[in-house]
Amino acid sequence: MDAAFFQTLTSINFKSVIEVLSAALTPVIGIATIYIAYQQWRTNKTRLDLDLYDRRLAIYKAVDAFYGEVGTHSTAKYPMVSELRHATAEAAFLFPAEIDKHLAEVKEKAMRIASLSELMYPSAGAGGQGLPVGEERNKAAEEEGHLVLWLLQDAKPESKKRFGKYLKLT
Repeated sequence: MDAAFFQTLTSINFKSVIEVLSAALTPVIGIATIYIAYQQWRTNKTRLDLDLYDRRLAIYKAVDAFYGEVGTHSTAKYPMVSELRHATAEAAFLFPAEIDKHLAEVKEKAMRIASLSELMYPSAGAGGQGLPVGEERNKAAEEEGHLVLWLLQDAKPESKKRFGKYLKLT
């Protein structure tokens, strides 16, 4: 067997073998290059996703903190709504339109709550007494109550559900 093996070895044309290996080297280098490029793309995409996650999470936390304040005070005041607007200003650039539309609805209704609250209980600088006890005040208080309930019972879980789709790391 050893003699047959050596005879086979001596009959091999090493020049042909080197030519075949040289020809195979180019596709191997191409495949390796494609694999490295793909890995770099995945790394960059992951880095972008993490950067987006941090910025998106900050917006969600601001919205959730707003709901907490509304729950604590049972109303919304203009400074609270202004802070919410400021904290969520980037949302249109970081989320799809559905989130921006949802936030617009929350801010609109929060502004209505703030205006009703100011109508009934003017801030110290306004100098007014607010709506007198009666039918008009009752309607304002009832509308304010419905809007606060909407924020806390409907909008808050909806925000969690909508934001959740964009805050999952995979």
